[in-house]
Amino acid sequence: MATSDTDQQEKIQVTVISVAAAVVLTLLKLTVGLLTGSLGLISEAAHSGLDTIASIITFFSVRIAGRPPDAEHPYGHGRVENLSATIQGILLLVTAGAIIYEAIRRLVFETVAIETSIWTFAVMAASIGVDFWRSRMLAAAARKFNSRALEADALNFRADMFSSAVVILGLALAAYAEFTDGLDFLMKGDAAAALVVGVVIIVMSGRLALSAIDVLLDRAPTDLQERMTGAASLVPGVVASRPVRLRESGHRLLADVVVSVPRTASLAEAHEVAERIEAALRSVEPRAETVVHVEPAVPEAETAIEAIRAIALQMGVRSHHEQVYRVGDHLEASLHVEVEPQLTLGEAHALAHRLVEVLKEDNPQLRRVDTHIEVATPDPSQRREMGADHPEIVAVIQEAVAEIDADAHCREVRLYPSAASGWDATLHCDFPPSVPMGEIHRRTERIEQGLRQRVPALDQLVIHAEPRHGAGRSRPSLARAGWPRADDGVI
Repeated sequence: MATSDTDQQEKIQVTVISVAAAVVLTLLKLTVGLLTGSLGLISEAAHSGLDTIASIITFFSVRIAGRPPDAEHPYGHGRVENLSATIQGILLLVTAGAIIYEAIRRLVFETVAIETSIWTFAVMAASIGVDFWRSRMLAAAARKFNSRALEADALNFRADMFSSAVVILGLALAAYAEFTDGLDFLMKGDAAAALVVGVVIIVMSGRLALSAIDVLLDRAPTDLQERMTGAASLVPGVVASRPVRLRESGHRLLADVVVSVPRTASLAEAHEVAERIEAALRSVEPRAETVVHVEPAVPEAETAIEAIRAIALQMGVRSHHEQVYRVGDHLEASLHVEVEPQLTLGEAHALAHRLVEVLKEDNPQLRRVDTHIEVATPDPSQRREMGADHPEIVAVIQEAVAEIDADAHCREVRLYPSAASGWDATLHCDFPPSVPMGEIHRRTERIEQGLRQRVPALDQLVIHAEPRHGAGRSRPSLARAGWPRADDGVI
């Protein structure tokens, strides 16, 4: 995702300040270095000149990296910052090589006289102060925006501070040798300082370039990968998690994770698990942008009915009324299979037969599977509520409920004409909220049986149990009379 406009403007402002400071320091060092002949100071000017180029590269890379994703760059432009850091590292390596070459030449083959003055020390002291200020400014911005390009600039200026201090030491030794007899060898202190500067630049720029190249080559931080994989595997509902795959792009961290969930989980449940995984990975690393791939797996505690339902779903077959029985030393099952109305009997039977074969292969104890083939429920049909037209039937039902269970209050009865020329009824009955659900289930069954005796015209009956008003809100339960029940193996 692209950074906000405010953040982008702040990053650009930081890079502009860095470029301006680099230009001023380069000109000062070069001017004084040429006037005094100090290789250490000239090498520092070259170093600052490269820093100026690097800061300019950083300026443009930050602008490009802040662009939002497009058709050609669906993951955004963040890696431009990593490319910028790599280029900066290579430029600094080239500069360091030139400085080291000239330092060795002056140390071994040629002695160059240099002049020291208060200006040389003043320029280097000012350089250290400016580098300290902007390195802190850039480092703070790099941490805030997790910017590799700004981190590279900050690293360069920290190296500048150290190398400037070494140059001051070399110039001080040369100045001391000017006023002390017998210490001419100290005149080479400036070249020695330049050599140290070159080595420091190589070390710092090498680390910078390698770090940026690691990102460009998708090298994942091992410790972070392990922590994220552990966080994903601990999310409730996850059976197993593969190692999280990580890749960086500028300030973004892209994570891909493949997890297994019980094959009986619904699409909504699997999606909820994926949401929890994303939150878990963000708790490990807030900038993580996660893509979760969910695969089905067989949980250890899966029941035979759950296995039947899961296999049917995997085959694209809708089923219900799943029942499993133990017969001697084996299992037998029955289920209803829904098919599209346009299928022929032969096609529907072949589909059911394939399902049965797969179920037997999955569970060797399952010797027999009986299927009832039925047409899938079409789009919802029209029906009209008729309770207001038949208040006498509503009154009979409410009186019957009161007689069967004096503690149940039937506060609403809805009547609909049934397909068998009778009545379908939905009852909303209040019960004390402290009654266990097992007891509620038994009481609604008694109400159902009693109602069917008193009102023979009832075909389908749904009794909706709710906690009594005023006793606190709770999630209502649904006890279905005349329909398959949850404890019968049907959801």
